[in-house]
Amino acid sequence: MIYLMKKNWLYLLIIIILLAVTAYFIFDRKWGTIRKELRDFAVEDTASVTKVFLADKENRHVTLVREGEHWSLNGKYVARKDAIDNLLKTIFRFEIKAPVPKAAFNNVVKTLATQSTKVEIYQGENDPSKVFYVGGATKDQTGTYMMLENSSTPFIMHIPGFTGYLSTRFFTDETEWRDRTICSYKFNDIASVSMQTNINTGKSFRIYNEKNSFRLVNLETNKEQSKFDTVAVQEYIAGCRKLYYEYIAVLNSEKFDSILGNEPVHIITIEDINKKKTVIKTFYKPGTGVLDDYGKPYRYDADRLFAQVNDSRQLVVIQYYSFNPVFKTIDDLMK
Repeated sequence: MIYLMKKNWLYLLIIIILLAVTAYFIFDRKWGTIRKELRDFAVEDTASVTKVFLADKENRHVTLVREGEHWSLNGKYVARKDAIDNLLKTIFRFEIKAPVPKAAFNNVVKTLATQSTKVEIYQGENDPSKVFYVGGATKDQTGTYMMLENSSTPFIMHIPGFTGYLSTRFFTDETEWRDRTICSYKFNDIASVSMQTNINTGKSFRIYNEKNSFRLVNLETNKEQSKFDTVAVQEYIAGCRKLYYEYIAVLNSEKFDSILGNEPVHIITIEDINKKKTVIKTFYKPGTGVLDDYGKPYRYDADRLFAQVNDSRQLVVIQYYSFNPVFKTIDDLMK
C-alpha cells in the first residue's frame, strides 16, 4: 500500500514537471518571435526611478521628480503621493496581455501616433531608461494599447488580476497631479487655532495650545472661558492637523472676484510654534440643482464650499464632510 502511494506521488510529480515545461515552451514560442527590446516595458526596480516625464498630443506635460520623501511637480508643487504610488506600481506590474490583432494593427499604430501619451522613465541618468507611448483601451476595456519608442510593434498591456484599462494612470493634467493637502501639522506644533463663523453670532473662538495646557477664548467678547471640555478641545486641535481640498476650482477672474466679494462663511486660522499661519476662508458655492423637501433647488451646494488658502488667487473646493470636525462653535467645546 505504501509502495503504491509513493508510486502515485512520483507519477503526479512527473506530470506537474511536464506541464510546467510545456507551459514554458508555449509561452516562449508565443513571444519568441518578438525581440525583447520591442516588448520590454516594465521597470523592475521602481525605487531607483528618479524622474518621470509625461506629455500628450495637446502639449500638456508634467515632470515628476523624486525629492527625498516626496515628489515635486513641474518644479513648483508637491505631487500627490497616491497618484505617484499608483504610477510606480503600474510600471512595475504591467505586462503584455497579447499582441495587437492584425485586423486592428494599422489603426492602433495611427492612433498611438496621434492620440497617445509619451512616458519617459529616468533612473538616475540623464537619458531615460524607458520610453513608451500609452494609448486608449481595448473594446472590452480590459487592456491598454502601448508601444515602446523606436518600435513599430504595439501591444495590449494589462496588470494580471486587475480588470480595467491603464491609460488613466498616465494623466497630464497638472492640477490633477497636485497634492491636495491644505495643511499638515503635528499636534504639539499647533500653537493656536481660531474659528470665526458668520453663521452663528457670538460663537467664534480661539484655542491656545500651550504644551497640552489649553485656553479657550470667545473672540466676540474676548473673554477666556473656564468651564470647557478639555477632550473636545483636544479633538478639535487634532481635527486641524491635516486638512485637504477635493479639487481646484476653474474660474475666470470675474467669477473669482465675485466670490471673494462676499463675506466669508468661516475664517480658520492655524498658527504653529514658529508663528507660521495657515488661513482658510470659506465661501458658499452655488447650488447644483438638488431639490429640497419642498421641491425647490437649494440656493447653495449642500455638500461643498469654495475655499481660499492664504490669500491665494486660486480657489479650491472642500467638502463639508471633511471639514465638519473644524466647523464647530464655542458651544461645542463647552462642558
